[in-house]
Amino acid sequence: MKPPQASAPATAGFTLIEVIVALVILSAGLLAFYEFLASSLRAADRVRAAAEAYDRDQNALALASTLNPMATPDGDFDIGPYRIRWHATPITPPERSATLGAGPGPFAVALYRVVLDFPDDEQFSPVAVTKLGYHSENAPGQPSHEPVN
Repeated sequence: MKPPQASAPATAGFTLIEVIVALVILSAGLLAFYEFLASSLRAADRVRAAAEAYDRDQNALALASTLNPMATPDGDFDIGPYRIRWHATPITPPERSATLGAGPGPFAVALYRVVLDFPDDEQFSPVAVTKLGYHSENAPGQPSHEPVN
């Protein structure tokens, strides 16, 4: 006598409902991952824009530290990837500097409001600083008291 053969179980494989449920769970996970990825890319873009704005502001402030607004009240400077333009407006009238115990000093000085902007990129806001402007007031033939580098 032959042993009875095992027939294929009726529950082998996946039913259509189980496949649909698995696909719904997978698509929900992928949708959540896509939203995370999209928000991460937007945040990275905001960080890049903030870093670029910070770089431009630092370059503008470094340029402002070298300016004498009384000598050059307007101008522009080409950095390469962008330009910085400045305009200086006097805040106080020019006055003669003072020398400690020796009367009037050799310079005329005044405070200026210097606005540095980026004319090629309107998305970056201007940088404004208060700067001291000066020039020598020595009479011709008198030695200058300015330090020599």
